[in-house]
Amino acid sequence: MYSHLPEAAALAAEPASGGFEIATIVLIVMIVSVIYTFIAMFRGVQGHTPRKRAEWVELLVPILSVIGMGVACYLAYVEITLTEAVCGPVGDCNAVNSSPYARLFGILPVGLLGVGGYITILAVWAWGRFRSDRLADSMPALQFGLTLFGTLFSIYLTYLEVWVILAICMWCISSAVIMTVLLVLSINPALRGMAELEDEPLESTRKEEAKTGA
Repeated sequence: MYSHLPEAAALAAEPASGGFEIATIVLIVMIVSVIYTFIAMFRGVQGHTPRKRAEWVELLVPILSVIGMGVACYLAYVEITLTEAVCGPVGDCNAVNSSPYARLFGILPVGLLGVGGYITILAVWAWGRFRSDRLADSMPALQFGLTLFGTLFSIYLTYLEVWVILAICMWCISSAVIMTVLLVLSINPALRGMAELEDEPLESTRKEEAKTGA
């Protein structure tokens, strides 16, 4: 994970320690997922509201958010303390995390940004899940927006790994996969939430008309 500095393009002259096939596949899957997301949202706007999902599917959001938070915390620790990451046999996490792209605008560790993102997604999910106020009704749409931004940002970061830094961080790829799955999981509740918000004024109008007619 990395910040945007132009001189990082010359950081690595040769690819480091493989993993490019996996990263490329993940990048393609993320792009396809975003395209699917826009198609699903367009269909939802046209009136194709999805059915409510099984309970266990809904619980995947907090589970994945916690896992993603753990991955992001580890990356933030590595980026802040400048210690060597445990990379495993594939990729070169240390080449990625020591690159100028590891800090957003050269200041904020991207791993720390990830921690904040996962915490926010978890908090938004919990608010929409356990509260019943007016604000809770808008939480699914907010969750969708957060995960969409996170996935688009992950696409950018993965692109940097494959074509600019020329090194792959499997921790970063794992976070990208988690964020993409969270995006797909956020489509259904966002569409249902928007449909319910649209139906509320109609329901209120019907009630007023019923009172007037009585």
